[in-house]
Amino acid sequence: MYIVGMNDVAGTHHNSSASLIKNGEIVFASSEERYTRIKFDMSFPINALNAALEFAHIELKDVDYFAVGYPPSSFYLDLFGRNILDLPRSLLGLVGHNFSGMLKYLWPNFQKMYKPPAYHNGLKKIMGVPDEKIVFIDHHLSHASSAYRCSGFNECLTISMDGFGPNAQGKNIAGQIYKCANGDMELLEDIPLYATALWYSAFTVCLGLKYMDGEGKTMGLAAYGDPDVCYDEIKDMVFEYKDGKWIGYPYWVDYIMVPRDDVFMKTHSGRRIMNMIEKHGKEHVAAAAQKLLEERILGYLEKLREKYKFSRVALAGGTFLNVKVNKLILSLPYVDEIFVHPHASDGGTAVGAALELYHQKTGNPAVISLTDSALGKEFSDDEILQDLQSFGDKVEWEKHNGTLPQYVAGALVDGKVVGWFQGREEWGPRALGRRSVLADPRDPATRDKINSKMKNRDWFMPFAPSCMEDKGHLYFKDFCQTSFMTLAFDVVEGKETDVSSAIHVDNTARVHSVRPDNPLYYDVIRKFYEKTGVPVILNTSFNKHGLPIVHRPKEAIEHLLWGCVNELAIGNYIVRLKSTNGKND
Repeated sequence: MYIVGMNDVAGTHHNSSASLIKNGEIVFASSEERYTRIKFDMSFPINALNAALEFAHIELKDVDYFAVGYPPSSFYLDLFGRNILDLPRSLLGLVGHNFSGMLKYLWPNFQKMYKPPAYHNGLKKIMGVPDEKIVFIDHHLSHASSAYRCSGFNECLTISMDGFGPNAQGKNIAGQIYKCANGDMELLEDIPLYATALWYSAFTVCLGLKYMDGEGKTMGLAAYGDPDVCYDEIKDMVFEYKDGKWIGYPYWVDYIMVPRDDVFMKTHSGRRIMNMIEKHGKEHVAAAAQKLLEERILGYLEKLREKYKFSRVALAGGTFLNVKVNKLILSLPYVDEIFVHPHASDGGTAVGAALELYHQKTGNPAVISLTDSALGKEFSDDEILQDLQSFGDKVEWEKHNGTLPQYVAGALVDGKVVGWFQGREEWGPRALGRRSVLADPRDPATRDKINSKMKNRDWFMPFAPSCMEDKGHLYFKDFCQTSFMTLAFDVVEGKETDVSSAIHVDNTARVHSVRPDNPLYYDVIRKFYEKTGVPVILNTSFNKHGLPIVHRPKEAIEHLLWGCVNELAIGNYIVRLKSTNGKND
């Protein structure tokens, strides 16, 4: 049985993605942005879909079902769900500020509500897929399924939490809690729309960062501030779970407008946050927002613990891209194991929806242990060579058969920054040893060098370490497997200088643990360890800031030409800028 999973079919939703499931196994998964080179591309994922079919050597007609993780939504009807005055209150807050901009933002959503489904169903309109093959799966069930069904856990509590998304009836909610066992998922409770995590995005855009891209930067900036400076001024703007009830902020509807930052910053809440930033500074406001996110989620988890006994948790939804939150959840005394889906944001529902539909259609548990996210496209040495030859007047290359890890480890020791392009590309937003930029973590100047001269990132953003999994406990406290870089750890005292460019100012690191089942990448770290005594290298995503992670060999070569890396290890080739003493094979 073949099932294609998609996170949306309207072509209006971020992280547009497609996956292919064969008999309950993930065959392929990719996001449209990799092909179009538009970060967070919202268009119908026709390129990702076609790549999945090509990879499996099948045609569209061979697909049994299409599972979609975003049903048609009622949207505006749900804005009255807490109090009938909530929507008018927010709209009145915009009068005299940007009321016309608000109307322009709301109109497309009115269209989605009242146009017939075919109007925004790309599978039907673009691909000609019949209605009987298209199955909409609740948004948060798709998130939760992506976590539980990829965790390898037989039993666990699964939590989905993000901005919001519709269930099968079109009702928008901010999350769901499931009790999972033996392949079955039992819905325990909903998180209402007015408890939306978009409030954190609201602070992000007011800090001058981008919606859907800057939330991780807010987390990074928070380490430089003191949350207590403005905590009391902010705390009423955030949802709270108290005495078995969700308490919402009266102006919570303002947060729904965050995707249009020019509108949101003119709302009552936007003006209030901007005033706090002007008064206290960005670092302190970011710190207070991070503290509140941690407190409110852990407080809710404590209440869940009182109601439902559990020792394992599986997590998905954009909220759990926050590795500091995940770190605290793992540290809870009653949590033995944690799994966070590698594509925790909405793109991951393409996998979750497909696995859930397979379970519904077959009764099969559809629970796998996902330990490698290399689910995208791979390029052969012949394809790589073809692109190299097209840049033959600018670059030179040499082939390394069996000696690539040794060479790259030596280059890192020599202070070079190396672009690493190997095998099938990763599924999700993290570079995990397939499309990475590598460097020596011991030199603190490396971080600033890559940030300012190669990636043009904000000064406060940390890089991450890739570590031999069997050596991780030597460098990181309470270390456990973290194949997808979804957890943060405190650095072991005395080891800070060994990894100074790959840890944050608060002495934490978002670690990528590497096992021998990724042999080429593991060998690079092992060879570096043999040369230096440090089983860790710096790893960041292979992309210039503002672009998606590189997809084709051509894009990796362009990054070399732009000065983003000193050398490129692509397939069996080492590539450099043209000189008089190079060698092309």
